[in-house]
Amino acid sequence: MRGQQRVAHWAIVGLSLAALACGGTKYTCPSGYKLNGQNCYPIEQVQPAQDTAAGPDILVDQDTGEPDVPVVDEQAPPDILDSDVPAPVDAKPDVKADIKTPPKKAVGAACVDDSDCVSGVLTCYSWPGGYCSATTCKAGGVVCPGASTCWSSGTADLCAATCDDNPDCRTTEGYGCKRLSQAFGGLDAKFCLPGGKGGLGMGCAGPLDCTGSATCLTDMAGGYCARLGCGLGDDCDAGSACVMRNGKPTCLKTCGLDADCQIATKQARKCVAKTDLTKKPVQVCLDSSKAAPVGAPCVVDLDCDTKMCVIYAKGTCATGGAPCLSDGGCGASAPCNLDPAAEKGACGSPCSADKGCPINSLCIPGVGSTQAGTCQPLCKGPGDEGTGATCNVPGTMCIYGDPIAPPAGSAPPSYSCAQQPSGSAGAPCTANADCAGAGSSCLTNAAGNAGYCASNCSAAMPPCNFGSVCVDTGLAMCMKRCSGDYDCPVQMACVQSVQAGGKVCMTP
Repeated sequence: MRGQQRVAHWAIVGLSLAALACGGTKYTCPSGYKLNGQNCYPIEQVQPAQDTAAGPDILVDQDTGEPDVPVVDEQAPPDILDSDVPAPVDAKPDVKADIKTPPKKAVGAACVDDSDCVSGVLTCYSWPGGYCSATTCKAGGVVCPGASTCWSSGTADLCAATCDDNPDCRTTEGYGCKRLSQAFGGLDAKFCLPGGKGGLGMGCAGPLDCTGSATCLTDMAGGYCARLGCGLGDDCDAGSACVMRNGKPTCLKTCGLDADCQIATKQARKCVAKTDLTKKPVQVCLDSSKAAPVGAPCVVDLDCDTKMCVIYAKGTCATGGAPCLSDGGCGASAPCNLDPAAEKGACGSPCSADKGCPINSLCIPGVGSTQAGTCQPLCKGPGDEGTGATCNVPGTMCIYGDPIAPPAGSAPPSYSCAQQPSGSAGAPCTANADCAGAGSSCLTNAAGNAGYCASNCSAAMPPCNFGSVCVDTGLAMCMKRCSGDYDCPVQMACVQSVQAGGKVCMTP
């Protein structure tokens, strides 16, 4: 409104001044105005375009032509909303980051150097990817830190992580859960160890030469990569079968021809007919001369080189759990609980007075015979039975007795793996009830707390079983044969008998 009044004022005044000065009709307008008819109007000034990015429009005072800028108190804070400006950021937090030191690793873990492993105890061993271990253990089987055991690698004794199956080990780095045979450190245990390039059936010098969970069977010429331990729920890998070898279920390479079994070292390998643990016929690569000799565990004839498997157990006695073939083999511990899983046998070979046995075996007479029997392996003496021993088939024991004479003449008494059914002549007892058969009795020591069964014998009766001999001292009895007191029950002695033509166990 004030601008309009100012325009009108200049228009009137300007015209009046022009009229008075000139005394005529010539009209003029003040500076900044133009004449239109008899009136003066402000000249319109074109303002430059405003840069919207530069800031808000600025008003111009019409009187002075200067920008009309409001006065701002420099001390006053800007009048803005808190939400328009971000909150200030403190570049340095008040609380320091919680930086944790990586935990030290246990036996079997991957490592780069010693600092990755438990300080002062373990070092980083130079296996693939590193292997935290202690290399100061000096005896195989000694317990090491954590779940580990001392094992001899052949070049060093070190603590190796124990395992149950491959997932317990660093399988993505080529490690496997290897069961080691007694050929390595006298152990029969599983360890997480690195694998080599040798597949099943390939030659090897030690377990680290074989892939995955396979170990090395060094009792075969040139070595043989195989997995120890298999069965129901623990199947072998493709291309192999689970068969019994040296008393242990073992995954061996399957084959169709002898040529399938040959290895680079040209060791003698053959494709041998066997049976798996389900008694299914299979063919596997073996060194046939050591595949299943006399005395090797078996369940069917095909398991043996001799093609003869003598079954010694088909179950266990109800009392005590001793292996048995029938109730008669349990005596007072009967009945014999039959169980297919308990069926065990040993490879044998027919023999007679005219046909001898292979080396390291004896012709053991069969029940009721003195002229024909079965070849069974020689053994060292009492206690040479069980896992890793000569007589490793349940139902057999290392017994001192008289074998059938070979063609060359009489055979000296010796120890051999043979059956000794519960209650039979020579079997342990403490009372007559423990002994089987009519007329059998228990011969005990003076204290009556240990003894053995003795049974009646005569020319009209079947001969005494292996491990006993007929002694006639007025009452003919099959008595226990011996080579020393250690073959006899406690507090009984091994005494020379004229009637027996050798030594028998008697009470002093």
